Amino acid sequence: MAGNVFGNPITDDIVRLIYPGVSEITPKLRAKVAFQYINADGRDVNCKNFVHNLKQRYGSGISSLCMIFNATGRSLTYVGNKDWNGQIYESPYPSLLQNGQWGAFLHTRPKVSLRGSQGAVVYRGQNNAGVPSDWMLAWSIPRIGHNSVSRAYLVVVRLNVAHVMENNVGQFTRTGIAYTEIRKAHHYEADHWAYIKGLLESKPTYYTGTWNGCYSAVTIGRGTSPEYVGIMSLDGVISELSYAVFMSLAASSAIEDSAVEDSAIEDSDAEGKEDEE
Repeated sequence: MAGNVFGNPITDDIVRLIYPGVSEITPKLRAKVAFQYINADGRDVNCKNFVHNLKQRYGSGISSLCMIFNATGRSLTYVGNKDWNGQIYESPYPSLLQNGQWGAFLHTRPKVSLRGSQGAVVYRGQNNAGVPSDWMLAWSIPRIGHNSVSRAYLVVVRLNVAHVMENNVGQFTRTGIAYTEIRKAHHYEADHWAYIKGLLESKPTYYTGTWNGCYSAVTIGRGTSPEYVGIMSLDGVISELSYAVFMSLAASSAIEDSAVEDSAIEDSDAEGKEDEE
């Protein structure tokens, strides 16, 4: 098992422990049990700790702390990604996620640009009937010029960071964007990325997608370095109640100290570049 993959896979043997009288074990049933095991044996905590340690090593700067979970009843294989802005840091995209496993990676802003973190990853699996399908998960954290944080606010930040943080938490922090969809296998080998980027930039902090018996859900927190959580599954596996619990996973994941410091640094750098020009 790769170093950025967490949890033992959910197999037929584990399904039989939960459903001892079942006559047929389908991928959808394995997927349901995988979702029941989403927090088992600390797999979710280990995943979170791993990506936060990556962020600590990376240091200050816009970054997406990505955690993805496979509840499809079968294995998922990494087949591609798209970097609109930024790149993966240190640890690669997990190449294989077995049923019931978490994967983690850190996506950061470009090294020589003031743009944010904006990317997508694609995993291939199968629906309940065995039809090959591609799950696409996308995220975007804009830099200062593309969100609601004002230049006046940044001046106040420089003058009194502690005062602003105490009195304005939640009012000025930037918000990430999340999008997901599923399509037939090999769909993303064609260049649909400009169209997908347009869709991504119009979405909220959470989104769900269904296609041909497949399902996915994504959510992202606030701040310049929020957690991004994605679940790849089958349609009908995740109940409304479970979805509500899932939606809370990244709701309070903002790294607020970075949200202030990075914004001020980036804006200062941008002003310097404008002065040079």
